[in-house]
Amino acid sequence: MRKPDAGPGSLCDHKSVNEKLAHEIALLKRVQFAKRSEQFSPDQASLLDDLIDTDIAAIEAELEALQPAPVEAKVRQQPKRAPLPPQFPRTLIHHEPDSSHCQCGCALKRIGEDASEKLDYTPGVFTVERHIRGKWACEQ
Repeated sequence: MRKPDAGPGSLCDHKSVNEKLAHEIALLKRVQFAKRSEQFSPDQASLLDDLIDTDIAAIEAELEALQPAPVEAKVRQQPKRAPLPPQFPRTLIHHEPDSSHCQCGCALKRIGEDASEKLDYTPGVFTVERHIRGKWACEQ
């Protein structure tokens, strides 16, 4: 009982292509390594070149058909949040360390700050909480 083919890339196709290629390799080995009396004439060898070229072209076409099309990576833009409107009243909240001395005993030096804003809403009033976090570093 014969199994139905699953299409151009079915197992039966691959087996027949493999058998055909194995046969051609055997013939080429015979041409190169056989005794002089058993070798083909140069005219017969040129016939194999045509077969090999067509087989290689068919295999390359099949490989191109099997490869998925390259998917272009979409460049996603980072969302840019608009600053909160300046007319809203602001509440400053400073976050500082408990101690301004390092573990080694020297004084910490302020090297900058990070600020973030949070919109707050109480019924009828918008306010902005501005959190300021100091950056501190040891002088040593």
